Amino acid sequence: MDYEFSIDELGRPRAKFSMGAEAVGRWFTEELSDDLQQINQLVELVETLERDEISNYQQSGKEFQLRLNRNEIEVVALVLGLDVDEELPEDTNLYDVESYAGCGLPDFKQALLSWQSFVGSSH
Repeated sequence: MDYEFSIDELGRPRAKFSMGAEAVGRWFTEELSDDLQQINQLVELVETLERDEISNYQQSGKEFQLRLNRNEIEVVALVLGLDVDEELPEDTNLYDVESYAGCGLPDFKQALLSWQSFVGSSH
């Protein structure tokens, strides 16, 4: 999963993720933004999942829901209207690729730590 971070013309951090993971980039940009407290809490949460202290976690934001378990994460746009416990069937193709994405927990953690470092250095 490739990504790059930048600062927009208003001084806000922006994340752009590779094709298929665009929704993760939108989630980083729109839901996390430069909120270091929330970023730090999420890093701790991922580490809690890695230690098997919890099995899953869900967080709804303004536009997206983040779902994490010990193996993977999913970012789902709230406009999709999916029930929070409903999973997408394996061969489901969504029309808007920016509305849904998933990746492995280790990849997400690496991106999150990079985002934490990027946001922290721009403050």
